Amino acid sequence: IRFKKLHPQDFFRKFLEQGIRPDGREVMNVRRTRIASGNIGSADGSAVAKIGCTTVACGIKLEVGTPSALTPNHGRIEVSVDIAPLSSPQHMRKALEYRFARDKNTEAIAVTILETIRNAEMVHWDELCIKEGGAVWVLYVDVVCVGFSGNVTDAAILACASALKNLRLPKTTVTEDGEVLIADGDPSPLTIRRQVVPVSFAVLDRKYIVADPTAEEEELSQGRLTIVFTSDGKLCLVQKEGGVPVTKEQMAACIDVAQAHAQKVLSASDAQDEKASQ
Repeated sequence: IRFKKLHPQDFFRKFLEQGIRPDGREVMNVRRTRIASGNIGSADGSAVAKIGCTTVACGIKLEVGTPSALTPNHGRIEVSVDIAPLSSPQHMRKALEYRFARDKNTEAIAVTILETIRNAEMVHWDELCIKEGGAVWVLYVDVVCVGFSGNVTDAAILACASALKNLRLPKTTVTEDGEVLIADGDPSPLTIRRQVVPVSFAVLDRKYIVADPTAEEEELSQGRLTIVFTSDGKLCLVQKEGGVPVTKEQMAACIDVAQAHAQKVLSASDAQDEKASQ
């Protein structure tokens, strides 16, 4: 334990040279992934995603807003991400040190979520239109990490995607004055054109690539790579952070791992949906 604290790079290097990691996983293994939806009763759509011990909750609230002049029949999605101080001792220390200032990493995660939704064309934006040029649904997506053990980005994307699938849009009527009223009738689910599954990777010791990095691995990483596949097998996002280059062979290996993991997660999700419908 003392060697790990004093020389963390050397500690991890000894494992990586053997093709394994301190938590027992191989370098390209992803921790167990679990997703459950409809957990937050006060939200219009919600989900919780767990990757290992990292737990992220997502709640969506609907509000009526005005559309953009450029897209008068399109609704909007606003995403905010937060990491709760109690999610880990390190975030509690950061919260106390910076007086609960917002973590800059969460802003980057929110941008990644929006890019994923747009690139994957997950939703029909015109389905969020109530009255063209007058009123649209605005989806306020609140993502909170309540248990931190690394790789919040992937858990946040999964939670958000599942919450969108769980979202229900109420029936509406519009008065002559333009006021939007909730009408009688059962809410209808938001049409999800395709689901998404991300896998993030960290670059360690400037040459090793590990999938689904833990908090310790993220602290030591010199770069990060996030790859997102859709449910129809399309690559919709490749995002690279950090200055350490990734070789073509490493990129190809990461894409193969991400694609295989996406198929695994989506198969489990389909089986869960089929069981719930019975």
